[in-house]
Amino acid sequence: MTVEELKSNGINNLFSASEFLKSNYEKGVLFIPDTISNVISELIKEEESTCIIILNSNFGEISSKVSKSKNLINIDINSNNVEISKYLNPSLNFLNENPLTYKENKFDYVVTFPPLGQRINEDGRQIPNEILYVEKALKLLNEKGTAILILPNSFLTAKIYLGIRNFITENLGLVRLFTLPFGIIRNTGSELSILEVSKSKTTETKFYKLNSDFNKNISIPSFTIQKKELTERWDFNFHNPENQKHKKILIEFATKKISELLDVHLGTPFHNNERKQNGEYKILTPRNIKNGFLEESQNDNFLEKDVLNKREERAIIRNGDILFPRYNRDKVSIYTHQSDDENKYIANHHIIIFRGKNAEYVKTYLNTESGLKLFNQQIKQQARGNVVSIISLEDLRNIQIPILPINDFEYASVRKLTNLSINELLNIKNEYELLKVKYSNIKTQKNSIPQEEFLNSLESMLIQVLKNQKEHSENLLNIENKIDDVKSFLQNLSSDFKEIKELPRDIEEKITRLNKKLEEKITSINFEQIKIDNYIQEIKNWFEYYDLLESKSQKYLPEAEYILDHISKLDNPDYSPFILQYCRALENELLSKIFRAYVQSLIDKNIIFEKEFAWDLGKKESGKPNDENTYKLSKHIQKCLTKMQDEWFFELGTMEINLRFLTGKTLAKSPLLKDLKQFILIKFEEELLNINYLDEIKTIIRDYRNQSAHPNIMDEEKARLFHKQMKECLINLMEKYKI
Repeated sequence: MTVEELKSNGINNLFSASEFLKSNYEKGVLFIPDTISNVISELIKEEESTCIIILNSNFGEISSKVSKSKNLINIDINSNNVEISKYLNPSLNFLNENPLTYKENKFDYVVTFPPLGQRINEDGRQIPNEILYVEKALKLLNEKGTAILILPNSFLTAKIYLGIRNFITENLGLVRLFTLPFGIIRNTGSELSILEVSKSKTTETKFYKLNSDFNKNISIPSFTIQKKELTERWDFNFHNPENQKHKKILIEFATKKISELLDVHLGTPFHNNERKQNGEYKILTPRNIKNGFLEESQNDNFLEKDVLNKREERAIIRNGDILFPRYNRDKVSIYTHQSDDENKYIANHHIIIFRGKNAEYVKTYLNTESGLKLFNQQIKQQARGNVVSIISLEDLRNIQIPILPINDFEYASVRKLTNLSINELLNIKNEYELLKVKYSNIKTQKNSIPQEEFLNSLESMLIQVLKNQKEHSENLLNIENKIDDVKSFLQNLSSDFKEIKELPRDIEEKITRLNKKLEEKITSINFEQIKIDNYIQEIKNWFEYYDLLESKSQKYLPEAEYILDHISKLDNPDYSPFILQYCRALENELLSKIFRAYVQSLIDKNIIFEKEFAWDLGKKESGKPNDENTYKLSKHIQKCLTKMQDEWFFELGTMEINLRFLTGKTLAKSPLLKDLKQFILIKFEEELLNINYLDEIKTIIRDYRNQSAHPNIMDEEKARLFHKQMKECLINLMEKYKI
């Protein structure tokens, strides 16, 4: 972007320039939004005599908000930025200098947003830009000065910045810390925060989630932390009291660091040329570890190597190893490898391995609901990064595990217990009974404590050994009894479908009624009591992305497969319920992952919808909308913004049409379509908007979903063709999904 380019487009102010940048994406060009500049101006007590310097003034976005000061200095090393700043802010002065070499004066306020991810050679050492700019900002402060720093969140947690963080806490005061929403500044892949650092020492720090309504005199912080607690880390996630609740539980009982009980390892990375279609070792990734199970797929890669290095040898999965992904800890549980085949799998660098003689003790604890919850709470607090949270190996080794006062941790092992005599088992059981009494006496107001649930789990294992581990017959009997009602359920469903399909209503109205009837009938038979695990496993055999689906979609697919199998047993069956149930899964994925997620992103960005998308909401002199299609979409989203999230609904056909708009000529004119497309491309590959794929969805809607609402019967042949096309459509959708 240049001054000449702005002039040729009739742009002469910051607002118009920001709108121009939104419409004309230019790699590497940053624009600081009003949400940030307004907060910074709010932090500055601006008077004519206030001395302010802005290091890396960019296009003058912040400078324009503190322009009352007659002692305002704006510096930027980029000559093009300076020329644009002078053009857009003619009443202000901008200097084209290196901010790090500026030597004059001391200031009441120093504001800086360092270039991200750069290092500068200083005395033969590569030093991060952030350190140099923060040091420079602090040196420029007068005796009562304040530095306002826009920094990547890595500054708050990474050890390389620990020295400068300690300097600030020991010699200055961290007054406020604002966590910014990811993506608030376009063209940055970093999560950012604003730090207010004062030369006046403070005893506490206020933490905020940034919003556009901040007023330092009335805005209430999310929480406040005492200075003594700002030791190793400063990030919002680590200090958030919601993520500290586990400490109250752990402090009451004896614990050990997990590294005192087990060896903790990471898997090993593999280069592209090492990943083969066949080989001696199957490479495990987080996709293979789902809900406590190891799930293999045809897309898994292999390692073929005669000699392994030490890290690769440690990554070979052994019997008894506990595995779990390094990220997405809220969605998964642990997997314990129970197999004598110890030379088949090797873990990649995104899988954590617990190994050692106490593995079964830890596994038993983590297989309890409260134990896994407490474990995940600690990981959530320790994890670094808000978008993709990852825990370091060092932080993981410090996770605390409650310790029960038992003689041998190996009593948590079935292998160990089966080698004991009946009398020895009974003696251990007596010990457990005494401990249960002890824990019940110290139980808090909560229903249970982790140690008590842990002990109950150990006792259950012990009883299973005493009873030869047989206790599932009652559940199986309930399942068999319930299946007797299935035929009646499907006959009634078919009858209800036929009645609705013959109504004189339009297609969408009938589909809405059919879907509602499906949900009523499925709820009435209570699918939770029917063993559909086999259907889930069958789906996973052809669909490796099952666990990435929304929870409702994970429910719809096995139910649809169940209906398919059983409806075929009826006389002259109509497969419409099966087709519609599958379509509900596709509709739910597009709704949740794209359209509802987009509406939520608008709320998170605190935009003024009517201002941001005025063109889409606007009309011509004739009274007709600027564009009929985007007008309808913008009005619908506008209504969604006034409702609860579960009321944000877009039906399948409408979603397909709106996605198709993103490939047409209107995109160039419509701010809404541009913003929606940009949002989608954060979550999906661009191939999602390929016309051929959109045609796949359209075919499913036209030939199967809509036809299921007509009075004619959807026969077995149509159901078979639909099944094949829908599988391909779902696979194509999730292959384009960026995890």
